[in-house]
Amino acid sequence: MNNAVRVVVGTVVAPSAAVAVYLHGLWAGHFLDLRATSVYCPAKPLDSTATSADWLPLRHLCRYADGTTTDLVPAYVNPFLFLCLAVAVSFTALALRSARRLRGGRSGARPVSGRSR
Repeated sequence: MNNAVRVVVGTVVAPSAAVAVYLHGLWAGHFLDLRATSVYCPAKPLDSTATSADWLPLRHLCRYADGTTTDLVPAYVNPFLFLCLAVAVSFTALALRSARRLRGGRSGARPVSGRSR
């Protein structure tokens, strides 16, 4: 893969996709919802601490009186988020390694010959 493509994928596309899926998880998981908790957790009677939230991995749990929980964040959000971040890191590392090799090859150093005088 071309070095420029690695840089674009590693620094633009993958992080943008990670941000987009994170924002989607915030929206779908009702993190920004100002309505009463019983509106988006209607399945059963709620516990005294109705919800709990984690920002990474993205998780928003409805806690019911019978001890069960339901995650409001879709199941695909966290795996896709971490996949995008892994792609961003690995492609950026590959692009930096490739750029370092190109600079090393064009530094003007001459190869040492095996001849002796």
